[in-house]
Amino acid sequence: MVELADSPQPVKTCAASSPTGLLVVDKPQGITSHDVVSRVRRIYRTKRVGHIGTLDPLATGVLVLCLGDATRIAEYLAGCDKEYVANACFGETSSTEDSTGEILSESDASHVTLSMLDLALVAFRGDILQTPPMVSALHHDGRRLYEIAREGGTVERLARPVSVSELDLLSFQPGMRATAEFRVCCSSGTYIRTLIADIGASLGVGGVMASLRRTRVGPFRIVDAQTLPELQSACEAGMLPPLETIAEALRDWPSIRLTAEEESEVRMGRTIVAPSTSSPESTLSTRMVLLDTDGVCVGIGEIQDGVIQPRKVFA
Repeated sequence: MVELADSPQPVKTCAASSPTGLLVVDKPQGITSHDVVSRVRRIYRTKRVGHIGTLDPLATGVLVLCLGDATRIAEYLAGCDKEYVANACFGETSSTEDSTGEILSESDASHVTLSMLDLALVAFRGDILQTPPMVSALHHDGRRLYEIAREGGTVERLARPVSVSELDLLSFQPGMRATAEFRVCCSSGTYIRTLIADIGASLGVGGVMASLRRTRVGPFRIVDAQTLPELQSACEAGMLPPLETIAEALRDWPSIRLTAEEESEVRMGRTIVAPSTSSPESTLSTRMVLLDTDGVCVGIGEIQDGVIQPRKVFA
């Protein structure tokens, strides 16, 4: 495990004039998502950094950071679907539903076969109900659930609908502590640790999440991610990688390229007439990207009754 959050070595910062854009970081194990944000704030010398989709210290992989004005589109990206690779151990349960928690029960899982596991997975594909774990960041009476859990408390949680579009078994090793590796594509708000615990419960032996790696958040993939050491080295060399622009981050949205006059109106918060040449997708969508003549994102607009109302305007 590489300790980065409390390193005694000074972190070199890079001069960056109001950096704006998105950065995909490969979060290492053992630190929090906020630790990553703090490190990137120092490297880019900006306080305006936020992240999309928290990863627990145990988890690694894709953590999408928004810098500068890009923090204003975080709300649009927070609901993106996600992809994970997870390892499970069957034959035990824990207080956190993962390998870091206190072991609550143990049983012999040697009778679990590949065909039994394949059959069990059927019930966890598609739209399912899931009860959030106590070690989640959800609020209860103004407090995070994990804060209550750390004090040994529990509260009642209601099951919530989530969607698991893909649940593939990548490998399986039978035994008293049977292990398996899964690939999961799911909606935002799905807890993989709970998914594994529920699969284990359906097998009658319990299960805990041994490791978790997030490989995708919406259009942002692990192959495009930078590690923190890579960012630090690039900073020291004065060659930080370019940030993904707002327009690139919202490339799957319908967009309209504005004239100079329309851009001026939008920047003053005024509505403009929706062009009659708008694609059917644009006219049916209530939200779209507004681009200037160079393809740079000017703002986010909503089309209503033939006019475009600016909702967010970027510098």
